[in-house]
Amino acid sequence: MKRSDLLRLVWTNLNRMRFRTVLSATGVLIGTAAVVILVSLAAGLQRSATRDLTSIGPLNEITVVPGAFFQAFGGSNTGTGRSENRLTPAFLRELARRPGIVAVTPRETLAARATIKFNRLVGSGSVVGVDTKVIRSLGWEVENGALQLGRGQALVGARVVDSFIDPRRRAVASTVEEVDLQGQTLTLELTRFTNEGEATDRNIRLRVAGVLAERGGAIDYSIFIAMPDLEELNSWATGRRVNREREGYSQATIVVERADHVLGLEQELLNQGFFAFSARTVLQQINTIFLVIQAIMGGIGGIALIVAGLGIANTLTMAIYERTREIGLMKAVGATNRDVMTVFLAEAGAIGATGGIGGIAVGIFVSQMINIIARAYITAQATGTGGTSATAGGGPIDVVAIPLWLPIFALLFATGMGVLSGIYPAQRAASLDPVAALRHE
Repeated sequence: MKRSDLLRLVWTNLNRMRFRTVLSATGVLIGTAAVVILVSLAAGLQRSATRDLTSIGPLNEITVVPGAFFQAFGGSNTGTGRSENRLTPAFLRELARRPGIVAVTPRETLAARATIKFNRLVGSGSVVGVDTKVIRSLGWEVENGALQLGRGQALVGARVVDSFIDPRRRAVASTVEEVDLQGQTLTLELTRFTNEGEATDRNIRLRVAGVLAERGGAIDYSIFIAMPDLEELNSWATGRRVNREREGYSQATIVVERADHVLGLEQELLNQGFFAFSARTVLQQINTIFLVIQAIMGGIGGIALIVAGLGIANTLTMAIYERTREIGLMKAVGATNRDVMTVFLAEAGAIGATGGIGGIAVGIFVSQMINIIARAYITAQATGTGGTSATAGGGPIDVVAIPLWLPIFALLFATGMGVLSGIYPAQRAASLDPVAALRHE
C-alpha cells in the first residue's frame, strides 16, 4: 500500500467517525497537557531553586574542615578515614601538588570581636586570613584596585560596603552616600576578654589593596588579610600561638581546575576523615530531588494518557464492527493482514498525534498563564513589603519552565500511546475471515 493511499484512507476513516475521534483525541489532549504542565512546573521550581546557587560559592571550589573539628560541633564523620586527620601545611602542600588542583589555601577567621570603621561609618564583616602566595590562582577578580595582598593590606568583598551605617543618621551608608573603599584605610577595632571578663581593645589599620568583584557566597561579605597578620591578631586575642605544623588549620579552600572533578575529590577527602562540601554537591542533590519530582509529576500526567489510550482502543474496536464488510472487501481485493493492521495502527497513531499536538499547545498556553498570574501575585506581594517587581537575578521569575525536550517527548509519548492502544483492534481486524466479513450485516 502506498503511503499516499494510506494517508487518504486514514483521513477518510477518521472523518467518518468524527465525533468519537474528537472525543478520543480530547482525552489524549488532556493527558498530554497534564504531562506538559506538571513536568514544566517541576522544571520551573528546579530552575528557581538553582538560579541563585552561585550565592553559596563557585562550583569548582571545595571547602574542607577537619573531621574532629566538625564532630566537635555535633557533626558525624561518615568517612572511613581517621577523624583526627588535620589540615597541616605539609598536607595542604601535598594536596596542592596533585593534578587538576589549581590552588589550595588555608583559611582562618579572626578570633576577636571586630568593628570596622571608615571615616564616620561603622560596619562589620568576617576577617579571614589566606595564603598570599596563591591569591592569583583562586579565581578572584577585582572590581577596583589590584589583586595583591601584603602585610597591613586587605582585599574587601563586594558586599562588605553594604554593612556600613552612619550612626548619626541610623541609616545604611549605601542609601546615604556612595562609598568607595578602594585605596582607603579601614580601622579594625578589636576587643578581647580575659578569663576575669575584663575587656581589652586594640586598633588595627588596614590599607584596601582592592575591592573584589561580586562572586557569590561568604567571600562577598569578607575582608581578607595575609595569614601572618591574622595569626598575630589571633595570638593576641587568644593569648596563645598555635603550632600549625602540629595542630593544623581549622579550614581550607581547594580550587579545582574542572568542576566535574569536584565530587570525586570530595568523596576522597571524606574517606580520609575530613568533612568536605561544595556548591557542586548541593547542585547535584537539588537536581536529583527535582528529577524525582519531575518523574512523579510526569507519571501523574501519564496516567491520564493511559486512560486516553483506552479510549482510543475502544473507538477503534467499535469501528471494527462498523467496518467489518469493508475489511472483508479489502482482503478480497488483495490486502494482506499487515495492510489491515497498518491502517488501524495509523489511525490510532493519528488520533494520538493530533491529541498530543493539541495537548502541547494547551499545556504551553496554560503554563504561560500560570507564569503571568504568578508574576502578578509575586509583584503585588513584593510591592506590599517594599519590593518593586517579580524579578530575580536581573530577569523575570518563571514559576513554570518548559524544557526544549518536553514538547518533543510529549508528542512522541502521545503518538506512541496511541499506536500501542491500536495494537489490539488492529490484530482483531487483521484476523477477520474475509468470507465471514463479507457476509456480515
